[in-house]
Amino acid sequence: MFKLPAVLLVSSIICANVAAQETSKKSPPQFKIGLEGMIGVTVGKNFFAVNAGGPVLLLNLNNNLKVGVGALPSLFSENGKFGTRLGMTSRVDYKNFVFMVPCFPTQPFGKWLVGIGFGYKFVRKAN
Repeated sequence: MFKLPAVLLVSSIICANVAAQETSKKSPPQFKIGLEGMIGVTVGKNFFAVNAGGPVLLLNLNNNLKVGVGALPSLFSENGKFGTRLGMTSRVDYKNFVFMVPCFPTQPFGKWLVGIGFGYKFVRKAN
């Protein structure tokens, strides 16, 4: 008489445990790893620059839109003089397109040159 309720209790516990394990296996990954590179052009008053993507901190607003700040290594030309400079930029990424407002230090240091830039992002997702 006690065998039937005991068997039902044990089988319901096993079924509940199996169902809980199946739902936990279907959860999406918590993070994604990938490689990104960016090349862009910046123009401003009396200067222009060709930029490469540097380290950047981005906030994902959705799958297509990100905003952030970062470093911007650049080949820089001011008043006909060429060189390299590291700028700082705020940026908005929409899909593979990058819109940025970079700032470059002047020589001697003390002022910042502000421009506007556009770039294209190359993305390779590892997982």
